[in-house]
Amino acid sequence: MERLRDPVLENDWHAVCLSSEVKEKPVGVTLLGERAVLFRTERGIYALRDLCVHRGAMLSKGRIKDGAIVCPYHGWQYDGEGRCVCIPAQPRGERIPPRAKAESYACEEKYGFVWVCLGKPNGGVPHFEEFADPAYRPLPCGPYPVKAAATRVIENFTDFAHLMFVHEDLLGHPDHAELPEIKVIKEKDRIYIENIPIFQPMAHSGSDKKEGTTYVYRKEVYRALSGRLSKTDPGNGQTLWILITATPVADDECLVFMIVSRNYGFDVDDGNFIRFQDIVFDQDARVIETQKPELLPLDLQAELNHRVDIFSVAYRRWLNEMGVVVGTA
Repeated sequence: MERLRDPVLENDWHAVCLSSEVKEKPVGVTLLGERAVLFRTERGIYALRDLCVHRGAMLSKGRIKDGAIVCPYHGWQYDGEGRCVCIPAQPRGERIPPRAKAESYACEEKYGFVWVCLGKPNGGVPHFEEFADPAYRPLPCGPYPVKAAATRVIENFTDFAHLMFVHEDLLGHPDHAELPEIKVIKEKDRIYIENIPIFQPMAHSGSDKKEGTTYVYRKEVYRALSGRLSKTDPGNGQTLWILITATPVADDECLVFMIVSRNYGFDVDDGNFIRFQDIVFDQDARVIETQKPELLPLDLQAELNHRVDIFSVAYRRWLNEMGVVVGTA
C-alpha cells in the first residue's frame, strides 16, 4: 500500500487505536497508507514509521526493552524519537551512524484513543469538555472498520434524512420524514447546524420518557474527518453527545471511532449505550459501503442534490476549499 499524500489530512490528528490496546507490546496501525508502530514506555506513548532503516523489517513485530523498541531482525533499538540507541553487532563504544533513525510522528492520547499526525499538527487534539470530563461518563465506541472512504462516513454524519429509513424505529420513522428548514453556519475552522427537531420513536436508555420523544440536534464538523453532535430532550434537558472521527486507512477504506457521553441515566449500564451505538453504526456502514462512486464527488453536478442536503453540500464545498484530496473525486 502506497503512502497517500494530502496537504490537509497529513497535518491533522487521526485516532488510530484504543489507548487500552497499547500495553507491553508494540501495536501496528495504518494511516493514509503508511504503516506506523505505537509503543508505550515509562515516559509515554510514541509513534514511529513501522520500518527499520537497516533492512526494512517491521518494528511492530519486535518488542520493548529498556524504553526502546527492538527490531525483530537484527535487534536494532530505537527510542521514542526514532533515534537508534543500540546496534548489537557493532563494536561497543563505536559511534552509531546519525542516519540510523526511524521517522517519528506526533502522538497523543485523548478521550481513550491514541491519535497520530504524520505531518506537522497545528496544536494538539481539540479539547471538548463533554468528552474529557469523567462526570459525563464518556464511552469510547468502536473502532468500526468500513470499506468506504472516510469522507463518505462524515457526509453520512451530516445527513438527517436517512435517520427515518436506515434507522427506522430507532432514530426516526418514515411518518416523520419531513425536515425543517436548515441553516448552515460556517466559520473559519468548522461548519455547523443547530436547533433541528427530530422525532425519535424510541427514547434513549436512561430517559424518563417511556415512549418516543423529539430531540433537538446540533451537529458540527470541526475537522475534515471529524464531527460531533448533541441531542437534547427540551422537556428535561437530558443530553447525549457523540464525537465521530473517521481515520483514512486507504483512499476507500477507513476506521471509525466514536465517543458517547451524557448528563443523565448514570444508573444505567454503560454497555447499553455502547451496544446501541454499535447497532446504529452497523446500519450506517451497510449502506455507506454500497455507495457509488466510492470516493466523495466534490463536483456538485456529479450527483443529484436536494435542498434537504444543504449540510452535506456545505461539507463537500468545505472539503474542496481546504484542498482535501484523499477520499474525494
